[in-house]
Amino acid sequence: MSAPLAAGSLLPELTPEAAIQKFLVSLSRPMRLLVAVSGGSDSLGLLLFLKRAIDGQTYPHRHTLSAATIDHGLRPEAADEAGEVAELCRELGIEHRIERWTGNKPGSGLPAAARAARYRLLAHAAGNLKADAIVTGHTLDDQIETVAMRADRSADAVLGLSGMAPATLCAGHLWILRPFLRTRRTAIRSCLEADGRSWIDDPSNDDPRYERVRTRRAAQTLDAATIDAAVGQRTSLSAKAADWLKRHATAGPAMLVSVSLDASRHLEKGIRDHALGALVAVLGGKLHRPGADSLARLSLKLDEGSDFRLTLSGTLVIRLRDRLHLVRERRGLLPLSLAPGATGIWDGRYTIVNSSGSEITVTGGPAPTIDRTLPGSIRSALQENAPQIIENKEVRDTGGAAVTITPRLSLYADFMPCFDQPLADMIATLIGVDPSPACPI
Repeated sequence: MSAPLAAGSLLPELTPEAAIQKFLVSLSRPMRLLVAVSGGSDSLGLLLFLKRAIDGQTYPHRHTLSAATIDHGLRPEAADEAGEVAELCRELGIEHRIERWTGNKPGSGLPAAARAARYRLLAHAAGNLKADAIVTGHTLDDQIETVAMRADRSADAVLGLSGMAPATLCAGHLWILRPFLRTRRTAIRSCLEADGRSWIDDPSNDDPRYERVRTRRAAQTLDAATIDAAVGQRTSLSAKAADWLKRHATAGPAMLVSVSLDASRHLEKGIRDHALGALVAVLGGKLHRPGADSLARLSLKLDEGSDFRLTLSGTLVIRLRDRLHLVRERRGLLPLSLAPGATGIWDGRYTIVNSSGSEITVTGGPAPTIDRTLPGSIRSALQENAPQIIENKEVRDTGGAAVTITPRLSLYADFMPCFDQPLADMIATLIGVDPSPACPI
């Protein structure tokens, strides 16, 4: 069932058939899967092998398929290619939707913007087709390229080397699944050729203006074993960091978190620093962990054992004796205006839904309660960093049903790899957010 080992790889690569079999067996319940199909070899192979396997129905659960194609509107041929995929799905008896990215495209950062649009539109298609999860055709080749790109940028080698997760939660509710992360593109294409199938080659995949193309041409030699080891380390680190927070952290109003520090700090230093890196990002409303230099500075201060005050990623961190207090600093809290019926994100930390009949403005205001025993700088921050609703130029009661305020896990709000689920759920518990849905694999 497995293909031969590639040069430099210590783990067996899976044939497309073996990868799909392993994937379907791993699903914990019957699911309706939305296959993201561009018409390229990887996604086409994914669709065909899933269709063939599910038609056999030899798995513990009965699964069904739907499909979607995203037309990014970046090439004139894309509309015709999406139509070809739609016709194939019609022949296969698979319900299919075409979703189009309309409007102006950014002049810079196009790959990131296209990725965000792609998953937003896939989530829209999943809702319309009543799918339980999205399945994508990312291969081992894609994984190696991703690891190579992330390894140079990540402050933590384990985070960079773990690459794409086999399951990633999108927008807090929809899982993205990747069955082919141990399968080579050449193996998929060989199977398609044997079946007499052709595929679409997107010319952007050979455009050196894109980082991924340049990385691919650099002939990366990372192997599956290195990635697999990093995955195991990251999963373990997340679980241990979650346990560390459970034992040491307590929550207060306005996303205040206090952490007890004890004599075991040196034994658990890596775990502590990983937990605090994620916590600082969430409390500051940021999409990314603090940079390597900032985390190193925090770690050094903690190891010194003295009282200190510093700010990183918008989070004020104060140590007073054996307690560490973390809360959003009082600077940079910009107002947010919301029309009736609108939803918005304030300061990266809260989702605000305006169900009232009036326009509202969200500004920084005092927390509902402020413990007078907290350090003065923490009390000062709590006077201005909680969401406050202004309606008709007056402060309104935030406890009503007309305006709902929900804390938000900024670091994991868009994408949460399954590696990080224990840590994300622990931080969610601290700040009053519901835990993430169970991973289906």
